[in-house]
Amino acid sequence: MKELLETVDSQELSEWFAYQQRWPLGNSWQQTARICRTIMAASGNYKRVPDEEVFIPASKRPKQSQEAMFSELMKLQKPQG
Repeated sequence: MKELLETVDSQELSEWFAYQQRWPLGNSWQQTARICRTIMAASGNYKRVPDEEVFIPASKRPKQSQEAMFSELMKLQKPQG
């Protein structure tokens, strides 16, 4: 942060913050995963195209909420049929 403040003044930092609030730059891992999945789907060589999360390293994935974890665990209890 110290290095950033040595090269950028508070006005410019405020402008970048406002820009990010209005037009988010996005998640590059998510964008790349979407491209990979789209290419796989378009090729027609796969019976099942994996979810985007497969292409994102675990360390870059958003933390799962307790509700989402519970929901996934409940799927394990459902009888397969």
